Amino acid sequence: MDPINRRRFLSSLGRSGALLAAGSYLDLIGYAQVARGPVRAVIQPSRTRPDFDRRVLGSFLEHLGRAIYTGVYEPGSRLADAKGFRSDVTREVKELGVPITRYPGGNFVSGYNWLDGVGPKAQRPTVLERAWNSIETNQFGTNDFIDWCKVAGTEPLLGMNFGTGTSEMAVAYVEYCNLERGTKWSELRRSHGYQQPHDVRYWCLGNEMDGNWQIGQLQAREYGRKARDVAKQMRVIDPRVQLIACGSSGTNMATYMVWDREVLEECYDQVDGISLHAYYGNTRNLTNNSAARYLAMNLDMERQIHEVAAVCDYVQALRKSNKRLWLSFDEWNVWYRARTGQAVDGGRTIAPRLLEEVYNLEDALLVGGFVNTLLRNSDRVRVGCLAQLVNVIAPLVTNEAGVLRQSIYYPYAWALRYARGRMLDVRVEAETYPITAAGLQADFARNDQVPFVDVVATIDAQNGQASVLMLNRDLEAEREAVLEWREVTPTRVLACETLTGSDLKAANTFEQPRLVVPQRLDAPMAGNRMTFKLPARSYTVAQLAVT
Repeated sequence: MDPINRRRFLSSLGRSGALLAAGSYLDLIGYAQVARGPVRAVIQPSRTRPDFDRRVLGSFLEHLGRAIYTGVYEPGSRLADAKGFRSDVTREVKELGVPITRYPGGNFVSGYNWLDGVGPKAQRPTVLERAWNSIETNQFGTNDFIDWCKVAGTEPLLGMNFGTGTSEMAVAYVEYCNLERGTKWSELRRSHGYQQPHDVRYWCLGNEMDGNWQIGQLQAREYGRKARDVAKQMRVIDPRVQLIACGSSGTNMATYMVWDREVLEECYDQVDGISLHAYYGNTRNLTNNSAARYLAMNLDMERQIHEVAAVCDYVQALRKSNKRLWLSFDEWNVWYRARTGQAVDGGRTIAPRLLEEVYNLEDALLVGGFVNTLLRNSDRVRVGCLAQLVNVIAPLVTNEAGVLRQSIYYPYAWALRYARGRMLDVRVEAETYPITAAGLQADFARNDQVPFVDVVATIDAQNGQASVLMLNRDLEAEREAVLEWREVTPTRVLACETLTGSDLKAANTFEQPRLVVPQRLDAPMAGNRMTFKLPARSYTVAQLAVT
């Protein structure tokens, strides 16, 4: 795309694009800047939003490092059940209530033959996995994953090989999983001991196909045409499937948004959503190693959501379509330490230690911010996947003796436990602090103002409960948050906890597993006006009974 046409394209993206291009997002997310004083949040029922899709709080398992082997699957371990699943991990995932789990990748999927992972285990081939230079035994595959999902209480989201894989084998995968009987691939599944179809509803049409690191990288229109063809064939087999097109791999891509536009111009009418991916870190290039800038990065996620949504709406208008695509933010997390050398090269071994990020308090606070952003945008983001679930950039880590909850486990767990029903409208007046563009990577470089406190709220009308999730980005001082409730009256505080500490770099280990854990926070009396005292450097949840 030439520069002039690119500018025309970007300038046509509408109000969201215009605001974001100008660097303004506070009004877009319901915030107003005040000079000094407590945060004031006016909370009332949304006039337009239905209940949000809990799949926005999903997760991800890839055949990468120790995510599968010694993560969720370790036959021979004293902790394994009869099928080889780590019972301690299964218990943790079930307790979390993870609504949907993406599998089997990730970069892995672009070189994966799903046939290698089904059928008798003794007959499954051991292969060289080329995305992460590891040895893949294929002892855990699609049917094993479906079995694990049932035990763990999560829904499967399956990814397809659009790298080395053909359209024929992608469609065959759906037939194997979802057709009851009477055809080549459905009868193959039945011969493997699965008489009933798996009924997988959600499918990713490839992974990061714009990336030069991806096996079988494609050009946007080439990918879009393949996605359209595969999607049409899939819908013949099962019209109920929900299909996610492969969007830009990140905001730093030279083709960011242009890729999304060109892909959707080819396949818009055949897909239901488009993917977004992003990883964040407290590095010189992204934050100038500033914790204050780091804790504002959920607003970079916010910006990306609005930009990609604007591209979708542009193509919708171009196509004069009455269908509105939703977004699947199916890879997001903090990942910046274990990104080079042996941390990403499996050395042709089985279950190598790859991408084993150790998370600290500031990482957990930012993950809380990401949760707020995803919930705030859940009218457009239907699916979200914390990448990943166990051992690999994960909230849970295993060793031979048990499972460790890393710091990021807690804000994710709170969202899953407390955020239910419908998003409440929250209008916030908050003091802000400045961030600067100087010296930062282009997609994160901007001069702007960031609210010290970030607030979202949900209401579960059926159970008469509301939840509030609050991030205090102030590194030095407690902040008061005054919540003013309209048309909803809190009658009792059911729970109030905070995650905080004096050391932003503190991290849990197997030797010291409780360095970063929730603390009880004194809550105000329930009522139409409630003032919470949020500790410095904190993420706080409150659950309330309401009428």
